[in-house]
Amino acid sequence: MERARILVVDDEDTIRLVLKKLLESQGHEVQAADSVESALELLAGPAFAMALLDVVLPGANGFELLCRLKLRCPDTQVVMMTSHASTQSAVEALRKGAYDYIYKPFEIADVVTVVDRALDRNRLLLLNNCLVAEQARQNDELRDAVSRLRSLNAAGIAMSGTTTLSELLDVFVGLVHDVLDVERVSLMLADDGVEELRIAAARGLAADVVRNTRVRLGEGIAGIVARDGCTLISADGGNPATVTPGGWPGAVGGYISLPVTLSVPIRTPQDVLGVLNVTSRRNGRAFDQDDVSYLSALAGQAAVAIERARHSDSLVAANESLRAAQEQLVSTGRIKALGEMAAGVAHDFNNVLNGILGRSQLILRDLRRDPIEPERIARSASVIEQLSQQGSETVRRIQEFTLIRRDRPVSVTDLNRVATLAVRLTEPKWRDESRSRSLGVHIEAELGEVRPIVGTLQELSQAVSNLIFNSVEAMPAGGRVTVRTFTRGEHAVIEVEDNGTGMSSETRQRLFDPFYTTKAQGQGLGMSVVYGIVNRLGGTVEVDSAPGCGSRVRLVFPVSDACATAVQDSDACAVEVPDCATAAPKGRLGRVLVIDDEAHNREICAEFLAVAGHTVDTAASGTEALARLGSGTYDVVITDLCMLGLSGWDVARGVKATSPGTRVMLLSGWGIQQDEDHAHSAGVDLVMSKPADMDALLDSVQRLLSA
Repeated sequence: MERARILVVDDEDTIRLVLKKLLESQGHEVQAADSVESALELLAGPAFAMALLDVVLPGANGFELLCRLKLRCPDTQVVMMTSHASTQSAVEALRKGAYDYIYKPFEIADVVTVVDRALDRNRLLLLNNCLVAEQARQNDELRDAVSRLRSLNAAGIAMSGTTTLSELLDVFVGLVHDVLDVERVSLMLADDGVEELRIAAARGLAADVVRNTRVRLGEGIAGIVARDGCTLISADGGNPATVTPGGWPGAVGGYISLPVTLSVPIRTPQDVLGVLNVTSRRNGRAFDQDDVSYLSALAGQAAVAIERARHSDSLVAANESLRAAQEQLVSTGRIKALGEMAAGVAHDFNNVLNGILGRSQLILRDLRRDPIEPERIARSASVIEQLSQQGSETVRRIQEFTLIRRDRPVSVTDLNRVATLAVRLTEPKWRDESRSRSLGVHIEAELGEVRPIVGTLQELSQAVSNLIFNSVEAMPAGGRVTVRTFTRGEHAVIEVEDNGTGMSSETRQRLFDPFYTTKAQGQGLGMSVVYGIVNRLGGTVEVDSAPGCGSRVRLVFPVSDACATAVQDSDACAVEVPDCATAAPKGRLGRVLVIDDEAHNREICAEFLAVAGHTVDTAASGTEALARLGSGTYDVVITDLCMLGLSGWDVARGVKATSPGTRVMLLSGWGIQQDEDHAHSAGVDLVMSKPADMDALLDSVQRLLSA
């Protein structure tokens, strides 16, 4: 048993001494008292895990002491003792919060058993309190995340629907004011050709202050942030030593020198357009990195809106040609489409976060039950895991659409299976639509001999399904669609042909442009997704079409020299550099260093590795990691990519320079955007994307240990 603090109260010296000696022999700290008054003096110290109280005491009785003890420390487990046993007294003891009731004279073994059970209950209650507090903290973080995501969603909708820049900036400062619950917010812009800032939108400032205030670049907090382009955060609300205090907030010249605690630049890759300033929260809580990330995201959206607005103004002022005006209209349409896409993505994530928040609250409620039901908690935790994976898949779909994925699948598949699956998946939609319009639409597959290609069945069938839907929509009077597979030299080809309306030359040229569409209800995303998938797999897209002559779209892929069997539904999040081993025996343990500047990411990774039996150290920065790294110190180093100071690339190069035999894994939210050749040249042996499945992480570590 662990050492516990126990109180014994009995007016009989012999019983009190026996119990004290007995419990001390069990390794516990025991305090003894002979009356209620002396016991109350002991209660002023640290809390007791349990107490043994005699019912009959001089002065106040044991029941009164029980009530006062439970009022002071509800988690203390109390066992009542009496030589005058009765059912009524036992019931009264339990009703007032006693854990158990024993009769004098008692057996020593019985006392030990009761004490052990009471201490076990106390430990469970304390553990439950810790779990409840931690769950409450995580729920607060989830609520903040949901609020900020809704705010970014609102900003995206505003970008697509607000007509003037001043209205849009006012929406931004309103969101910041409400989400962060601050006293004052101001968005300041740098006027072209003038080395000073003016207030473009604000909350909590007088109208004359907003109208008249000007701050020169380099003066005050706002001026320094605008000049240097760096975020300034003051956790205690004080003034950095490098900033000279000015007058009261709003005073000309020293405006916002005090008491601003967070200022974020609004910048483009080339220039700083202004700053976003906030004062301290009304609840007094200091700003943290999550607040900086949120404001930086809003500042990025504001920069896009400001840049586009200024570009539009310059076009109008210069009175450019009709073609320039048309391009501007297209640009405005893209902004609207981006806003709608952002709103859709936020909707998906809100659904995911809502499920996570709800299940977390169920876990919190279940932890308060007595007894705790592990099965219910496990079910809720399993749902949270599934929702997190669903959110990860949403991110991957966005990256697929924006053509930023650079990871290369390590599995192979067969185009005949791709064609068969695509026809089967699309059949319900095109068959039902053709029947509803009384059209004759026929789809057939002509499958030839093809060698396997690198890729996954899921993403390739998605690409071919998009082509089939396009063909069906291009046949308003019905027709035939043929899906073929064949080999052409060292390439495997899958082709979708229709006898529909065909495409014009302009449509063929812009076919893969995001947001370009010829459909009344289309979004122009389907062919962009197809191109992104094919391009990432090293393939090409060929289009043959003319108005009135139908269309033929071929996806051409290099065949795979790998001898592995086809994988049907693989979408591996780990991308190995070519010369790293692809299979690993289970069970080998090693010394692992985990590097991440986000504490929760660092801790969860380290905990999983440690539970698996590995020896794990952690570091909060690349500089800290390289300082402790010696030749042969670690078998595997797991590092984040984007960190303050040294990046993950710098860490990998430093590890290989110091210990060439140490394997390096890059674990990053930007993982699927990394080129494998670049990773290999930097000394990285394996790349994994966040969020990473922990079982996949452990398997990847095993592969590195075996290499």
